Amino acid sequence: MTTTTTPPPPADPTATGPLTSTDHRAFAFLGQVNSCLRQSLCTLARYGVALRRREPARARVLLDTVRPWPLYKGGQFLFDLMEWEDLMVDGDPPPLMPAERLISACSLPVQWLAATTAEAPTAMKLISGQRTAATLDLPLRLLATTARAAFQGAAQDLTDLLGTPAPQDETDDDTGHATGPDADADTDGADDELPLLEAGFYLYEDIVVGALVVLGPLLADHAPTATAPPA
Repeated sequence: MTTTTTPPPPADPTATGPLTSTDHRAFAFLGQVNSCLRQSLCTLARYGVALRRREPARARVLLDTVRPWPLYKGGQFLFDLMEWEDLMVDGDPPPLMPAERLISACSLPVQWLAATTAEAPTAMKLISGQRTAATLDLPLRLLATTARAAFQGAAQDLTDLLGTPAPQDETDDDTGHATGPDADADTDGADDELPLLEAGFYLYEDIVVGALVVLGPLLADHAPTATAPPA
């Protein structure tokens, strides 16, 4: 009688199979991207759930304001097309992502949007080279915005390295928004005070509301100068 024993799997998953070590490293990076996306979406949704429970009237007005916008509708389409709900609710809940990290990650894209949509100076009359200048205006504004963000980040890093660190509750993060006791009350409090994720009909809406809550100060910093608060 002959017995067949199954050899133990190799310790190194790249030792066998058609995939190379480069393939495995590439998938490791893409897995990290998926994990970060899941953590970001779940965190924003939990902020949205918290506001919907705490201030239902404000949450309703926020949603009613953005629902007609193409960005909201496009986001809903992508959310359904990419099946992000499955990504979010599959498995154990991820840890909350700090609000400062979310703001920092969105700072440069928001600055690009601000530079793109800002009203460009117009010439009073046709001058030589005006068409060329108009063509280069937007790329130059985007380049200037990127350079300004890089310079501000480098300056802040040098300040942190050479200066005396201030108490944590009195300093601002690298996005320029206060993180101390006077910071926006919407993101105050311990992370574990946020309610758990609620799958279902409200999930995309909760993400949108959470994004408006967390990124609201950043967006407000780039509002047109003529914008006045309601009386």
